[in-house]
Amino acid sequence: IGIPIVCSLALLLAVSLVSGMVTYKKWWRGFFRAPRGGDGRRMTGDLHRLMGLWSLWFVALITLTGLWYLVETLGGNARVPKVPDVEASPMPTGVALDRLVAIARRADPALDVREVCFTPDNGVNFLGQSSAWLVRDRANAVVVDPATSRVVAQLDGRTLSAHQRISEMADPLHFGTFGGLWTKVIWFLFGALLTAMAVTGTMIYAMRLARSSRSDVGSLKIAWHGMGAWGYVGVALILLTLILTPGAIGGAS
Repeated sequence: IGIPIVCSLALLLAVSLVSGMVTYKKWWRGFFRAPRGGDGRRMTGDLHRLMGLWSLWFVALITLTGLWYLVETLGGNARVPKVPDVEASPMPTGVALDRLVAIARRADPALDVREVCFTPDNGVNFLGQSSAWLVRDRANAVVVDPATSRVVAQLDGRTLSAHQRISEMADPLHFGTFGGLWTKVIWFLFGALLTAMAVTGTMIYAMRLARSSRSDVGSLKIAWHGMGAWGYVGVALILLTLILTPGAIGGAS
């Protein structure tokens, strides 16, 4: 249930993307407009808009991939390539495993092995990146039968259908893993930028309410009351995410 809930938030992200571009008139002129000082609300607002402009591409990318994940949870997922069954045999270790690695590399010299999967029915699967770009590791594979040391199957990401290729490129684009450490750092920085925008957006809303109410009540309390029922919905979603996180981590491992 956690995946559909998280993926459905891509719809809200899409609304935020469109509404931000509509409400910010002539937004394309603001990329190099420095935040104005003085008034705290003005400074926060300018900083919020500046961060939003520079993260437009990132928001659009996360929105599209998030919507694709939602489509997959609703039954639109592509068929995962299957490999043939082999006769069960003891899993190789040490020198025997090194020999199978050499066999896999001879079968596909371009394969950069990232994962080695031992299965009772499919032998040893060597997964990784090869000639196809922007695909999951599972899209490129060499399967070796440990009993006979024979290559029983090969998967090449370049032979995938359009539907499968879109599905396989979702993870590298969403998580920024396709370019190694550099893209991971960029994705982390822009992810942190979106988190900062959530904070500045809340601050702007709280300051606006505090100014309009002209009371001694704290701005955070005013912001909470201003959100109405949506505040409770947001807290419930955060708590649900925290509850489901250990299970998601355990499943991934």
